[in-house]
Amino acid sequence: MPDYDDLIWLFEDEPIYRYAEDEKATGYEYGWRELWPYTSVTFKTTRSGYEIAMDIEPGYEVVRLRLHAESDGTGLFDLNLVGVRTVGVERTGGREFLRVDFPDDAPAATLWLRMKPDVALLWSYDANSS
Repeated sequence: MPDYDDLIWLFEDEPIYRYAEDEKATGYEYGWRELWPYTSVTFKTTRSGYEIAMDIEPGYEVVRLRLHAESDGTGLFDLNLVGVRTVGVERTGGREFLRVDFPDDAPAATLWLRMKPDVALLWSYDANSS
């Protein structure tokens, strides 16, 4: 289960709660923190000329990562990840990473999205893995 305080630190902003307006209209205003992890939020930030967005539904093991060029909006990647085991934040040697882990028996290895000092995606996938 990701620690939302770590994610807020990494993205340097509060997430957008997808259902906030719907809940206000019905008078139900708990907010996303009280519903965590069984809710859906979007974290966004801009780093090194790229807009990074992460939609996360941790209780349902779903993460969507998107990266667009800030200058013209060109999409560089859009990943819909299911069966996510954990999401975390790593800080080491002046670098900041978003870490997405999958179950040990999954063909996907840990996905690393380096967010500082520059942006890079590191991930491997073995379709022959069982």
